[in-house]
Amino acid sequence: MLFDLRTGKRRRVVQVVYSLLAVSFLIGFVLFGVGTGGLGSISDLFGGGGGSSTSSAYDPQINHAKAQLKKDPQDQQALLNLARYELLAGQTGVSPSDPNNPTQLPTVSDEGMTDFTAASDAWTRYLKVAKKPDPALATQVAGVEFQYLNDPAAAVRAQQIVADAQPSANTLGQLAIYEYASGNQKAGDAAAKQAVAKAPKVSRNQIKSQLASIKKQARKFFAAQKAAAKASSGSQGAGASQLQNPFSGLSPSGTPTTP
Repeated sequence: MLFDLRTGKRRRVVQVVYSLLAVSFLIGFVLFGVGTGGLGSISDLFGGGGGSSTSSAYDPQINHAKAQLKKDPQDQQALLNLARYELLAGQTGVSPSDPNNPTQLPTVSDEGMTDFTAASDAWTRYLKVAKKPDPALATQVAGVEFQYLNDPAAAVRAQQIVADAQPSANTLGQLAIYEYASGNQKAGDAAAKQAVAKAPKVSRNQIKSQLASIKKQARKFFAAQKAAAKASSGSQGAGASQLQNPFSGLSPSGTPTTP
């Protein structure tokens, strides 16, 4: 969608909303993503990377999975392996975050993006044949879909698998974040309520407050998006800037997408 951002005031409003979303969503990931739920760290969630290995190190496993799928396109284990090793290959293209800037998440190379896209495709095929999808891999898929592939709806589908298999304040809180990011407030509220109920009493107020803040920022974004779309509908599109939904709130560069 093209938004008319030629008016300086309108441009600044949208940028401020994006910035608020970035902060809110980042805090949400720190709150729900690490350590407390046994799911690893925020770097684990988004692929961390930065090691000495390269994507080519996973070529044998990827090629083997593809060969199996040529024989049987619905081979569940082969699809799972393909998604897993494509994710691992993509992670080797992810640079580590700056230790001096904890709010900046890792960036990913073009090759890494290609691998992540292939992993997403394999995961989609896997879901069509798997009766009980792997929740461990679903966690990684959800993070990649949200952070790098900019697809909150796909992140919701993957995170729902995790939350169903391991219902906790962490997994349900993360699901709520993805739901709010995809624009589904009702589902986000339901997940948030469950997350608070699953949390220890000492942290319930903190989690409830944090999710309420993220919901508020999500509403601001969608309201700003709607207003910008309405304002641009009467223009000819000249000078308009194409904006990407910043709902990762955590773009690959670590900053919200701006015009």
